[in-house]
Amino acid sequence: MDKEKLFKKFEEDVKKRSRFNRALLAIDQLFNVLLFNGSQDETISSHIYRKIKNGKANRFEIYLCKLLERFESNHCKKSKGE
Repeated sequence: MDKEKLFKKFEEDVKKRSRFNRALLAIDQLFNVLLFNGSQDETISSHIYRKIKNGKANRFEIYLCKLLERFESNHCKKSKGE
């Protein structure tokens, strides 16, 4: 992805999400790194979804996705790539 496309993506994200929502997303990504040894650019839900899809998720991770689905249908799948 070239720089111009990346900058445009950043600008669109700022318009799409409130400052509060972006802060929550950043905290989610921080905890993905600290607790799950995941990427700094990925949320916990997205990280767990990939592990479930690859058959590598543990019971806690599967339970966490099921818990989140009580608040939003298919939460982990929808968060793919965040």
